[in-house]
Amino acid sequence: MIHLIAVGQYVQTHILWILIAILATYVLGFTWHGPLFGKQWMALNKITPPRPGEMKFSMMLPGLAANFVMVFLQAAVLGRALQILALANVGHALIIATIIWLPFTAMTFVNSYAWLGKSALHMAMDSGYYLASTWLVAAILYYTL
Repeated sequence: MIHLIAVGQYVQTHILWILIAILATYVLGFTWHGPLFGKQWMALNKITPPRPGEMKFSMMLPGLAANFVMVFLQAAVLGRALQILALANVGHALIIATIIWLPFTAMTFVNSYAWLGKSALHMAMDSGYYLASTWLVAAILYYTL
């Protein structure tokens, strides 16, 4: 219970930076799924690109809201973990983020995508985005400790 209270206290003192980290993941997500890998990602997910004028911002609200909650919780827990560990530099924060990402995100994708018969490229693209996102959050929060 004491750790939940500590996470809550971390959130209270770092809320602005958590919100900035969330915003940064949105920018990364729009870049990753847009100009960087958008066409490949849509093809792998069998999504027909919308015609100009068809895509409305309101269509993205459920995903953006779910992402907000997910990154908020991740940032709260990861930020508190970085605070406890008192790491020497941002590289160590990225290592910790990778260690957390590997079993809880990457391996979940490997297992799920194997059962669904999705390609290794698809798995790498999706799990790679979450690694980059986790690194971004870790770096931002490290510099706020």
